[in-house]
Amino acid sequence: MSDTRPQYSSLPMPMPVSGEKVARTVEDVSVRRRWVVLLAVSLVTAVEISNRLSVNVILPDMQGNVAANSDQISWVLTLYNSGFISSMALSAGMRRVLGARRHFLVSIALYATGAIGCFLSAHSLPLLLVSRVIMGFGGGSFLVRYVVLAAAFFPGVSGRKPLAAGLAILLGMQIFYPGTMGWLDDTWHWNYAFLIDFPFLLAGTYVIWKYMPHGHLFEPVQVKRFDYWGTGLLIVSMFSLQGVLSRGEQDLWLESHWIVAGLTVGILCLVLFLVWELHPRNDEPVLHLRRVLESRSLRASFGLVMVLGAVMGTTLFILPQYLRNVQSFSATQTGEILGCYSTGLFCGGLLCVRVLLPRWGGFFTATTSFTLLCVIYFASIDLWTPETPTHALALVKFAEGFVSGPMWFSVSNVAVGQIELPRLSEADATYYFVRQMGNTLGVTAATVLLDRRLTFHSSRLLDTANRLDATTTRFLNTLAVTVAKNAGGSTRPEWGALQLFQDAVGVQSRLLAFVDVSYFLGIVCAAGIVLSLLCRAEIRKKVFHTHPW
Repeated sequence: MSDTRPQYSSLPMPMPVSGEKVARTVEDVSVRRRWVVLLAVSLVTAVEISNRLSVNVILPDMQGNVAANSDQISWVLTLYNSGFISSMALSAGMRRVLGARRHFLVSIALYATGAIGCFLSAHSLPLLLVSRVIMGFGGGSFLVRYVVLAAAFFPGVSGRKPLAAGLAILLGMQIFYPGTMGWLDDTWHWNYAFLIDFPFLLAGTYVIWKYMPHGHLFEPVQVKRFDYWGTGLLIVSMFSLQGVLSRGEQDLWLESHWIVAGLTVGILCLVLFLVWELHPRNDEPVLHLRRVLESRSLRASFGLVMVLGAVMGTTLFILPQYLRNVQSFSATQTGEILGCYSTGLFCGGLLCVRVLLPRWGGFFTATTSFTLLCVIYFASIDLWTPETPTHALALVKFAEGFVSGPMWFSVSNVAVGQIELPRLSEADATYYFVRQMGNTLGVTAATVLLDRRLTFHSSRLLDTANRLDATTTRFLNTLAVTVAKNAGGSTRPEWGALQLFQDAVGVQSRLLAFVDVSYFLGIVCAAGIVLSLLCRAEIRKKVFHTHPW
């Protein structure tokens, strides 16, 4: 166990191998000013993360108000994720061209423009979809910039307290945001939920504009060219592949000409992007993969990072659907349960950063977290019913969040915590890019599983009902009597009984499908255990910084 425990550098800055160092504009910033800037960046980043988490709460009401079917409303998530993952991958290149401060301000402006568009699109699906793309392009760079800024301002052990404070903001916002957005949706209208971003965005923007140092975080910056070819190929491939993965199940995958065309274009552009990214003539690539892949830990942990993304994305995608479609929760109630999950994430994340990572290291913490989460998923399956008590749901979700927090931070430190500071921006962009791809693949797999198992369970339940004809008939007669007593004589009780029976079959089918997704998540966590064990040999003792997300 001692071989994998971290030894955090007590030097003011790790010695890089590339000749770069922290810029003088950063070195001249006082500690107090660094604290102020980091907390402002944390606040803006927390807004994006919390909003992205909470949109699932209001999605059913959003669908009705813009007159969209379930097929069309899925593009609200698809287009945001496409813009998000493209922006995340491009963030390192944009930082080199614009500088950290200007890049952050431009990203905030894009995100705010998209949020305004969402507010104005109360009954307009086209405006809503365009606005979600803009929001995604703006918000995708926040998290990468926050991580790099935290490491540049507070390297080594000096970052423990600032890191804990930033995490308190990032995780704390997620506790009340889902419930607040759900309450605004239930009380007024879903589009008002996007207005709660702006007080935090305005406060954070003012502090960043006034106190964040100008220019670049690292020097020298020899080349300011922008890789237009790589950028274009990456954006086209990400939008194509994201669309294919999100739409494939609805459009019957390869039976659709659009899916085949999108898959062909996406794979071709991705291959061309990787060839160009790794080509020796490309002296200023988007991700600097040649340099990033020199890190053995990051190479070895690619699979583990994708598993982490799959667990994160699937959990946060499935939970609101279960609560609203099976438990019949309102948006406010759904947001409160998500807040319980975030509360567990808050407690587990801070415990991990302050205690577990310094004492146990990333490997042992990641392996233990995956194991515990696997146990929770399998052990809690019998708990799920249409009448599961709210306090039981809240307790299980708190436990899931509490275990997920250490899993998030330990995997990120296994993958990126050993990378020299001047390479951190490119490494983080690659790390979050891979994690978001895992997120997309996990959500796609869960969606396919949910849809197919829902069909399977519906047919099995109806087949069982047909074979138990006498029992089914007595049940329908009982329902018909109940309908006749409560609905009056002008109704057709047998039709009402049949409708109630169909609704009961639908609820039970959805419940069984969600149980299958829980099994799927448990299996994915088991895969995470195996991958973390395979990564152990590549984890060195030296850790330059604690990766904060």
